[in-house]
Amino acid sequence: MRKNNIFVFAFILQCFFLLSSCESKKKHSVYIDVDTNISNEELAEVPYREVGGVKFVHVKVNGVGWDMIFDTGCSGTLLSLSEARYLFEKGLLVEQDFLGTTQSQIADGSIVENMVVNLRKVSIITNEGNSIDCYNVPATVSSKIKAPLLLGNEVLDEVAYDYTVDNTRKVISFNVK
Repeated sequence: MRKNNIFVFAFILQCFFLLSSCESKKKHSVYIDVDTNISNEELAEVPYREVGGVKFVHVKVNGVGWDMIFDTGCSGTLLSLSEARYLFEKGLLVEQDFLGTTQSQIADGSIVENMVVNLRKVSIITNEGNSIDCYNVPATVSSKIKAPLLLGNEVLDEVAYDYTVDNTRKVISFNVK
């Protein structure tokens, strides 16, 4: 079993280096289809937990539950290489989901090149157990094994007209589109 994990990890790394060495970068149109059973007249309340001033919301990515940082300063969605590898090993991220590479400016101002994948379904879990579902979400995969998982503006702008943060009740209220 350990040899199989090493093989899968090596395969993902090879895909990353192969994709990052390509001279022509494929441009992909961003299209996120949002589906929710919450009417536009209702607010969807999403609970969060706070650690050191950072807000985490519970999200399911292709069916796997993780806490992601609610990051209004990030333009897109970010996974670490570890989460991408896990999804790949479980068959929840397949070869067709690898979209190419992108260059990103990180918080320290430096430019890095990362792999881009298609997340077939990202679900933001509400207080009532409902979800705000986003389909075909492009996500950047950091080359770092332990990079934080970020839920950024690309998704937030698609799911809500606006949102407010209630620090007393520890909920984010989305005015769902």
